[in-house]
Amino acid sequence: MGFHGHVPSHDIKTLIAIYKVGAVVLFQRNIRSASQLLTLTESLQEIAASSGHQQRLFIAIDQENGLVTRIKHPIAAQLPGPMALGATGDALNAFKVASATAEVLKSFGINMNYAPIADINSEPKNPVIGVRSPSNDPETVGRFVSAQVKGLREGGIVPCVKHFPGHGDTAVDSHYGLPVISKTKAQLEACELIPFRRAVVGGVESVMTAHVSLPGIGESKLPASLNPDAIKILREEMKYDGLIISDCLEMDGVRATYGTEKSAVLALKSGTDCVMICHTISAQVGAIEQVIQAIKEGDLSQEAIEASVQRVKKIKAKYLAESLDSNSTRDEIERTKSRQSALASEIYAKSTTLVRSVPGVLPISRGIAEKIVFVSPGKSPLGGGAVESGEEKTREPYTPSTYIDILKAHDQSIIDVRYYDSISLPIESKKSIEEAEIVIFASRNASLSSYQKEFGLSLGKKLGKKLIVIATCDPYDFLEETEAIQNYITIYEPTLPAFKSAVDVIFGVTQALGTLPVGSRGPFYDIRQLTGEENDINHIWNLWEEVLPSWRIERGRMENILGRGGKHFIHEKGFCLSYYNDGKGRIACVGVLESDQGKGIGTALVRRAYQECRSMAHQDGFDALESFEINSSFPRFWPGVPLSLPLKVKDFFLHRGEVQLR
Repeated sequence: MGFHGHVPSHDIKTLIAIYKVGAVVLFQRNIRSASQLLTLTESLQEIAASSGHQQRLFIAIDQENGLVTRIKHPIAAQLPGPMALGATGDALNAFKVASATAEVLKSFGINMNYAPIADINSEPKNPVIGVRSPSNDPETVGRFVSAQVKGLREGGIVPCVKHFPGHGDTAVDSHYGLPVISKTKAQLEACELIPFRRAVVGGVESVMTAHVSLPGIGESKLPASLNPDAIKILREEMKYDGLIISDCLEMDGVRATYGTEKSAVLALKSGTDCVMICHTISAQVGAIEQVIQAIKEGDLSQEAIEASVQRVKKIKAKYLAESLDSNSTRDEIERTKSRQSALASEIYAKSTTLVRSVPGVLPISRGIAEKIVFVSPGKSPLGGGAVESGEEKTREPYTPSTYIDILKAHDQSIIDVRYYDSISLPIESKKSIEEAEIVIFASRNASLSSYQKEFGLSLGKKLGKKLIVIATCDPYDFLEETEAIQNYITIYEPTLPAFKSAVDVIFGVTQALGTLPVGSRGPFYDIRQLTGEENDINHIWNLWEEVLPSWRIERGRMENILGRGGKHFIHEKGFCLSYYNDGKGRIACVGVLESDQGKGIGTALVRRAYQECRSMAHQDGFDALESFEINSSFPRFWPGVPLSLPLKVKDFFLHRGEVQLR
């Protein structure tokens, strides 16, 4: 449950003491200062203890970093968010930031983080995920999610991956409506479910469900958060026995159709362990009472409730056994913040991406009398919608007014021009832009904001190479407008440290080191199944000889092995030997020519083998593959991945799940 205020309200005291609520979620509305936040969490735990709770409260928060940061500067250092991390290309950075996040949360008495985001940014116009996802590539998202889970866990914070089974391919915000993802189960398996499967294999402690409708996974029209067919994917197919938490049931994705109170019953019936209700005491108490009534009437199983309670107790016993040591001094807090700010600056520098530029424009030479104008969108009034949490929306179309201060640290003469939706620029501002030698234009979500898009393109046509655009959030803003926007930098979040990193690139203090983590998913590879014809066998044999020269094989023996069944797949530059038996899939060997490695061919081969084994399992009456492993029963092959192979080859397999190196 959530509540309003900087101290425990009467409502939350009632929920904890009378209704025995064991988990509290905090928002930015609950945070004023460092000392206040620490006092708040201590007070909540004292209320629980004095009310007879056997275990301490889960005190949770959405500290995703970047765009969704609840504990903000100056209380704590601003840390890079998911897509900024994805742009570094190195999952170690995700681990470092998650470890730093855990340190901050623990110091304030917070023990659970509703992060990391495991959604894939499949839909560029997604109104709620966007840069909260590391990438539009499932494998990349899986790697970065696993690294963040490890960092939070090792820091003593309960991680919670979200939003299962995936919220990235939607064009509707579930705060305000119910998104529909019209994908088949096979399509979900090939994309949305990949990061969640990896997190489950890694033993992630909790998973949050999404308010999205998935007509392709069962007959029920209920959103995934209330849908037994969706929960079965976790419980039965993935064999997940951790905690399942619903997203807030006051979001219009469920509230508008089913009502918050009824949704609580439906969520628990579906197999969810914990339901979240963040805002309204009447809905919170009403939901508890309806759940109790459903149990009394036999509509909800007491045994299922008890199983959920045991999952809660197990995680609390592991993470909440010791009380908070809150003896940190102000100097220690400041040292931690300074150290984490340095880490953030280092990673922001690695993430800032120069998508394209005209030779000779960047960097701007300091000391030359160039007339520079900075143009950025200002805030205009916005309407309401679902019950509010006091948070900034993820798709706001304006940038911070303090950006100009960062620019003026390099050149005090820079002119600041703010523009607004439906408000014409003053004549003097237009004149300044026309006379400028360089115009720096900041955009925020221009791909979803027509006035920004039109204004940016008009400036590009007039100014040409004199215009430098910084996409401060959504990298898609002017990604395709290569002729109109010739100098384009992306930073993936509108935070001040991220913007400073872009400004440092513009003025030549640092170089842009990031790589665009979205855009094309890469080329489509023509993967076909082995026919058994001589040409195909010759092709695999020749590839084997070149890819694995240390393990030569006679052509006749290769033909004999391939003839013993299995499902084998070939590409012009690679091959995959796979086998299926009684619900279990195996990959015996994958090979790709060295000159073509790292281009996605191996991944495409593995995916095709997995899909084929899955299909055969369904034909045999299995709900899903019981396992999909890298090994073989043939003595010619190996039980895992040979240690003598290069590190980049071993990394390829390690990034696709738990695998033994032999």
